[in-house]
Amino acid sequence: MKFKRDSKSLENTSELRILAEYNRRFKQMKITQKKANRLRDQEMHKESKKFQELVELLLKEIEVYYRKYRTVLIRYGVLPESPLIIDDITKEEKEIANTWQTNHQRKYGV
Repeated sequence: MKFKRDSKSLENTSELRILAEYNRRFKQMKITQKKANRLRDQEMHKESKKFQELVELLLKEIEVYYRKYRTVLIRYGVLPESPLIIDDITKEEKEIANTWQTNHQRKYGV
C-alpha cells in the first residue's frame, strides 16, 4: 500500500499510527490484568504479584504516552478509561472527544 507523499496524508497516517499504538498498549494492559486476576483466583499469589507489577508498569507507560499524544487522541475521540487516571482533562477536550464519538457512531452505527 503506497501513501501519497504530501504532508497532509503523511500527517493523517502518523496520527492513525499513534491511535493504533495507544489501542494496542491499552489492550495489552487489559489482557495482562485479566491474567493476573485469573492467577489470583487460582491462589497463585506469587505469579499474580509479578503480573500485577507488570500491569502497573504498563499503566505508567500508557499514561506517559497519553500525555505526549493527548491532542491527537482526543481528536479521535479517545478519553482515558477506568484504570488510567488523568485528572487534567478540560471540558472542551471532553466535548471534542464526545462529538467525534457520536459522529462516528452515527456514520458507522457502531
